Amino acid sequence: MIICLSTLKNLDMRLLKFFLFILFSVALFSCSPNGEDSEGTTKIVVLHTNDMHASLGNMPKLSAFKKEMDEKYEHVILVSSGDIFSGNPVVDFYEKKGYPMIDLMNRTGYQVSTLGNHEFDYGQKVLSLRMKQADFPFICANMQTEDALMPQPEPYAVIEKGDIKLLFLGLIELGNEGVPSTHPEKVSGIRFTDPIATAEEFMHLKDNHNAFIGLTHLGYETDRELAQTYHQFDAIIGGHSHTLVEEPEKINDVLLTQAGDDLQFVGKLELTFENGKLTDRSASIINLEDYQHTNEEMEQLVSEYENNESLSRVIGRAADTITGKQELGALFTDAQCAIHNLDFSFQNRGGIRIYQIPKGPIEVKTIYELDPFGNELIRYQMKPAEIKSLIANSYNRYDNIDLLIGGGSYSVKVNQEDKLQQVILRDEQGKELNPDSTYSVGLNSYIASSYQFDHEDEGKSLYVTTAQNIIEFIEKEGTIDYKGVNRVSVEKE
Repeated sequence: MIICLSTLKNLDMRLLKFFLFILFSVALFSCSPNGEDSEGTTKIVVLHTNDMHASLGNMPKLSAFKKEMDEKYEHVILVSSGDIFSGNPVVDFYEKKGYPMIDLMNRTGYQVSTLGNHEFDYGQKVLSLRMKQADFPFICANMQTEDALMPQPEPYAVIEKGDIKLLFLGLIELGNEGVPSTHPEKVSGIRFTDPIATAEEFMHLKDNHNAFIGLTHLGYETDRELAQTYHQFDAIIGGHSHTLVEEPEKINDVLLTQAGDDLQFVGKLELTFENGKLTDRSASIINLEDYQHTNEEMEQLVSEYENNESLSRVIGRAADTITGKQELGALFTDAQCAIHNLDFSFQNRGGIRIYQIPKGPIEVKTIYELDPFGNELIRYQMKPAEIKSLIANSYNRYDNIDLLIGGGSYSVKVNQEDKLQQVILRDEQGKELNPDSTYSVGLNSYIASSYQFDHEDEGKSLYVTTAQNIIEFIEKEGTIDYKGVNRVSVEKE
């Protein structure tokens, strides 16, 4: 607009003020908030979390942060990359298992979540109920449920902001046995397909949407493989490996991000569109522990959920802090042996879900945080060769020590390439076992169902959870001390 100054001088003062008001209004409304240009520029912010594992403490902060973003940006989306359940007894042992997380996520404004492996921990019937109660869809492309109890999830979700359409494709990890990392019985009847191969079926949708985003629960390394395979993704928001991606990378021009675990962080993916075309992408991480604002109504609701006296009951004391998988695993397995008079017991490292039990009083909820999965104890009668096959297969499965032991100790001998050569198994006195003897061995039902090992005995459930055994053991012992306990070692030849 070109204005002649001589013309302005000939206007009276009121007319001049009116003219300037019109001029200011045109300038004001030609721009939108946060630098968004009305001539075709749109910015969309995707907030994302993953592997919350029923952590309630920072939900009020997340709610406040979401509100702040809503006030700052015109278009904000909040999504989850799975594993919203399992890890907090307040949620896991609530009358309606898992409901507190659904309630808080609804109130915070989540718009979509992919299914994680721990979504199945409560069983398909409970998961189906929680999915119905959610104000957002759960998505997953590489599972078919026609022979299962739960309904078929949609493979993807499309979220529209103005004229912009964002497609989120859900994919779940498969463990070594071809199913997600949960108790195999919990996914009975569900058929899972390879996530990388399955993704190809949806690449054609790229052309019909302004942004194509993977909302995955595969782990960061598999996300990298997914990006390398399909350049069609504009971004992959991941989960499962609990990776904190503070400096996002692009692989095959696909932006990768992930936000740690336990709701300590929230990710922020910023997408800029020019006339509908994605022209810029960036990702950052916000530390909720340092965030100073909170939602007071959510604080009150979290407090009400956490007010569970039965979980606060003191069952014993730790003489010193019990730290790390070796010490916690020894407590885990000693409890199974002592309560059921077993010769040996084994616990997988992945089933130990906290890093330490602090010195001092031990509450019931601490044990359910340590062992949240509700696995039953299965008893086997086994020869030493069969026990060694269990240890060997578990080591080869992870290329590292996995099983912790009660009732004795073991060492694995490996060559210079770290390949297993021999397993040496000893009793509590440090003696090697009689190869012709039979020993009673306790395994949690996850190991019994998903690990490969030689065993003539089919095993018998003792119809008690491993967590219940730990609680009873600590109550009987009164004070426990596992400082410095280490029963498993690796020796190089």
